Amino acid sequence: MWTPEAGAVVDNRYQLIRSLGHGGFAGTFLAEDVNTHDKVVLKFPDLSQLGDPAVYERFRREIAIGKLLDHPDLPVALSFSEGNPPYPPYLVLKYMEGESLVAIIKEKGALPVDQVVDMVSRLLEVLYYCHQQGVYHRDIKPENLLLGTDGRLKIIDFGIAVMTGAPRVTWRGFSGLMGTPEYMAPEQIKGERGGARSDIYAVGCLIYHLLAGAPPFSSDNPLTTMYQHMNANPKPLTAIRPDLPPGIWAVIRRALRRRKEERYDSALEMANDLRQPQNVDLKWLSEPDPPFTSVATNNGINWVIIAVAALFAVGLALLFFFLNRH
Repeated sequence: MWTPEAGAVVDNRYQLIRSLGHGGFAGTFLAEDVNTHDKVVLKFPDLSQLGDPAVYERFRREIAIGKLLDHPDLPVALSFSEGNPPYPPYLVLKYMEGESLVAIIKEKGALPVDQVVDMVSRLLEVLYYCHQQGVYHRDIKPENLLLGTDGRLKIIDFGIAVMTGAPRVTWRGFSGLMGTPEYMAPEQIKGERGGARSDIYAVGCLIYHLLAGAPPFSSDNPLTTMYQHMNANPKPLTAIRPDLPPGIWAVIRRALRRRKEERYDSALEMANDLRQPQNVDLKWLSEPDPPFTSVATNNGINWVIIAVAALFAVGLALLFFFLNRH
């Protein structure tokens, strides 16, 4: 089976230069269009998923989103190949110059408050534009962002984004849970599809990460992280960053409300509050945010988390069994 690697030429047109990263569903490569000599990005599905019809549906959806959205801080989908043997299907995206936000955090840790407010408020305006077009990202995190040469955050991946009215796509071998545990909103953890307010929650996690140097909820076990989103409160940022205005902390606390209806109505409203923290209602600093276990099912149990935990335990047991056999 053909596998993408640096130096390979795809369809006699795109020469792969280097890998840009690999996620759970796809990998991306920086490439050169040998006809135009332009740099582009080629996105290939994980080869283990090639037999899944959802691969093609996801790619078709991503190129539809790329054609729908027209913004300098968003990826532009140039073309899509359904796969000409021996090559798998792939997307061709416009290449955006910039530095990975992950690399910036790793190098610098917590960033200055003014820089974070400027970057994130502009990102929220981009998300508001997406939401107005009926597109919801559902996976905002440092890995999907880069800091452009113009100082603006760019969204570089819409792999699990959803469009209003689009049918739900389930990947074979995966549950309905979509997202990254450190940035997943409680409703996504409960199995809901996610929407504008889910993106707002993820941005709340992102701001916290940029200001504290670590996300608000994190652990070695993704199930523990999801449980924290549902039941724990983040460590007050003002204790970590004494230079943080209380109004900005109030903005973050509202974005991180467990119940989506208590968050901001729009990403634009949140952006405006970030820029004018002196006008923010500070009630969100003391407003109770009850854990979800207190309003769960009749038995007081969140069955989504229990089911995921059971699957995780079974997986560990099978792994232990096979390791012992060999």
